[in-house]
Amino acid sequence: MTALQYLDNKTTKSMKRIVSKIGLVCFIVASLFVLASCSSSKKTTTQKGDASVTANVPDYKQIKKEVNSKDSEFYYPELLRRFQAADTTLSLEQVRHFYYGAATMPEYNPYRFSLLRELNEALGKGDLQAADSIIERQLADDPTNLQFYEHKMMLKTEQFGRDSKEANDAFFQVFMLSSAILSSGDGLSKETAIYVINIADEYAIMTLYGLSLKMQSLIMVDGQKLDQMDLEPNKYEWESLYFNTSITEKALKKLF
Repeated sequence: MTALQYLDNKTTKSMKRIVSKIGLVCFIVASLFVLASCSSSKKTTTQKGDASVTANVPDYKQIKKEVNSKDSEFYYPELLRRFQAADTTLSLEQVRHFYYGAATMPEYNPYRFSLLRELNEALGKGDLQAADSIIERQLADDPTNLQFYEHKMMLKTEQFGRDSKEANDAFFQVFMLSSAILSSGDGLSKETAIYVINIADEYAIMTLYGLSLKMQSLIMVDGQKLDQMDLEPNKYEWESLYFNTSITEKALKKLF
């Protein structure tokens, strides 16, 4: 078990309680069936049994062009401002550009230091004020970190109540960010792997589904780096989830 898994397990119970309370998993699962096709994606269709599966693979080259254009609705500084403000008029396509566009920015570093251990220590002590400060510090430097938005949602719900503006804003951020990630694939096969720009987002997605990891393996498929997450028995009867992490591999090579 990795340190990340250990720390994540320490808050699994409280996260599941909050997720269950707001019904987020139901919304996420439903979104898999209603997400519209995205223009900035490469659609790949594979055969899985007798069903045709379509994955909206992010086209990083096209996304980079869009998020750097001041005349585009996907101009990154504006998307960042709107997402941080929990602007509910953001479209799924705009949030896809926000999430995957972050990986095209010069400052992109999926291996930056995480404050997760510090956050768990604060939560363990019941110091919500300190936890709130830690979350804000992480998201200021790492604004697409789904795992920390989940913690933010949990914290705001505890602090202000389920129906508060603070909790609703955090819920919107988790819902839209996870929907953008899940629009890239269902993760149920190697061909329809879910594209993530941060390894922590893999664990965040599994948390939303209430899934527990049995074993993690790194595999290569057609030159693409995938994480195969073998799962403990679950209500969906899924054996594994697949995540495409090739963009993080490119970032690692640049660091060295």
